[in-house]
Amino acid sequence: MRPASETRQHRIVGVDAARGLALLGMIIVNVGPVNPQSLAERLYLLPYGRASVLFVVVAGIGMGYLLTRRPERERWSTVTWRALLLFAGGVALQGLTDRVNVILPTYAVLFLLAPLLWRLPTRVLLLGGGIALALVGPAIIVGHEMIRPAPHLLDPVTLGTGPWEAVHSLALTGPYPLASWTVPFVVGLCVARLDLTDTRVLRRLAVGGTAVAVGAAAVSQLTYALIGPGANRGPWRLLTGAAHGQMPLWLASSIAGALAVVAVCSLVLRRSNRSRVLGWLVECGRLSLTLYVAHFVVLALIKPEQGFTFGEGLLVSVTFVSAVLMLAVLWERTGWPGPLERLLRTTWLYQPAAPTRTQKQTTLVSERTK
Repeated sequence: MRPASETRQHRIVGVDAARGLALLGMIIVNVGPVNPQSLAERLYLLPYGRASVLFVVVAGIGMGYLLTRRPERERWSTVTWRALLLFAGGVALQGLTDRVNVILPTYAVLFLLAPLLWRLPTRVLLLGGGIALALVGPAIIVGHEMIRPAPHLLDPVTLGTGPWEAVHSLALTGPYPLASWTVPFVVGLCVARLDLTDTRVLRRLAVGGTAVAVGAAAVSQLTYALIGPGANRGPWRLLTGAAHGQMPLWLASSIAGALAVVAVCSLVLRRSNRSRVLGWLVECGRLSLTLYVAHFVVLALIKPEQGFTFGEGLLVSVTFVSAVLMLAVLWERTGWPGPLERLLRTTWLYQPAAPTRTQKQTTLVSERTK
């Protein structure tokens, strides 16, 4: 179902809460370390390979809402400005450090694709842009690595990257290649067409998403155990599900888990919009771009070359998360959008259409002036 032109409050709040949770998860992952050994370290890194996918799924949902609210002639100017800002900002941020990867350039390209994808019927978008690409994209990545193995894999785009190398990185070899990361964005666009005010839809997303997430993760563990170390290279990689491995089972598990998170947040806030913890996440989600950039700048200054130990990472993550939540809650009291959110929503590229009067409004005005 197409969403209504005016989205209900709890629906927006549920998506904001999911975005806030994704941001906190990405902070934990970016602080690190990401090579867990003990059970405690594995629990600490539960967001690894999941938080960023949730971030992109929510971005797809938000973009769907934006495209629904914008008239056709304003869509491209709005999306182009946001894409330019995110790409330039992401490339500039990446120049600060190579110890953390920036997802914003991939966001920028996905935003530019969004108006074209939005024109597709839901079934075509889901089957062609979602399911088919989830199989074809990883196969292309594996095939490319087999044909042209190179040490530059996972190199992000920076200010010194040439045009061809930038396209190559964004499409196939970077930390967030479009060949696989387009899938969660497309799924988000499809979810934006659902009626998320319907409790039955939310429950199906929660139950179905959880089942697929657990099932895909279990299958990936089984296939890795059967194949052995050879699963890390060649065509066998397509049957694995390592976090950020860009393979189909990881995409299925992380995207399904993201849908479950969005649904659960929406259900909880539908029942009670006074949940304190989710309220903090809502405020965090509404300030997500500003907080994302701020945490990256701080990490570029304090993260050592060799990374943090588990104890150090845990302490830094707890401090970061606490500070981010406190800042979001305090900023909400000002009633202002975040600095970067305000810049992102600027309308200088186009002139909003003046509201047209209906015949009834015209009649009322003329009667009052008599």
